[in-house]
Amino acid sequence: MSLAHINALFNPRPAMEFQPPYTQQIGKKKALPYTGIAAYLREFETKDDAEAAFETFKPIEQRPERRVRIATEREAMAKETLELKKSNWAPQEYSFESDAYKTLFVGRLSYLTDELKLKREMEQYGTVKNITFVEDKNTGKPRGYAFVEFEHERDMKTAYKHADGRKVDGRRILVDVERGRTVKDWTPRKLGGGLGSSRKTKAKQTKQEKAAAARAAAAPYSRSRPSDAGRGGGGG
Repeated sequence: MSLAHINALFNPRPAMEFQPPYTQQIGKKKALPYTGIAAYLREFETKDDAEAAFETFKPIEQRPERRVRIATEREAMAKETLELKKSNWAPQEYSFESDAYKTLFVGRLSYLTDELKLKREMEQYGTVKNITFVEDKNTGKPRGYAFVEFEHERDMKTAYKHADGRKVDGRRILVDVERGRTVKDWTPRKLGGGLGSSRKTKAKQTKQEKAAAARAAAAPYSRSRPSDAGRGGGGG
């Protein structure tokens, strides 16, 4: 870069071209007149309006409150549905071909167990007249229990005493009498009845109660270590 170029960098720029001033006057913006608030007092909220709004006010529902509300509604709906099913459940009115006092309920069956296999197991206690497997209405798949009708009532009683807990196809079956038609006011487990206790609600324990139960369970194993005084020969 030559010296002329360097000097050109520091030369002043040419002066701006002169422009005549604007002669026309710009009018001022007309301001709105000032008024008082008396004209707007009727728009203010009165005491009666405030009380009415307070009575109809609904606070915003938080997430924990929403969960509790939904759980309560579902529980009430389930109770209502259960009561309706209980009122409509009347096994005495059904037309059964089997004799209730000769019929045995067999539950916890394997889905692979067929009528021939179950009949061979039950015929050890007497002559089997009929076996009915309960299937799902929609899919047609077995639901894991059946009803076995014997020729004689004494055979049913023998199976009731000795067949419970027997292994069939790798599963221990549950045997019981047909209580739906033989026991008064009997309701099945799906309607809140039955003999099982696995669905009963258990009382919730606090942290202190759980800790106390854990200490009580571990008490027999928390023996103190014997001292070294009685070990070996005492030094004299």
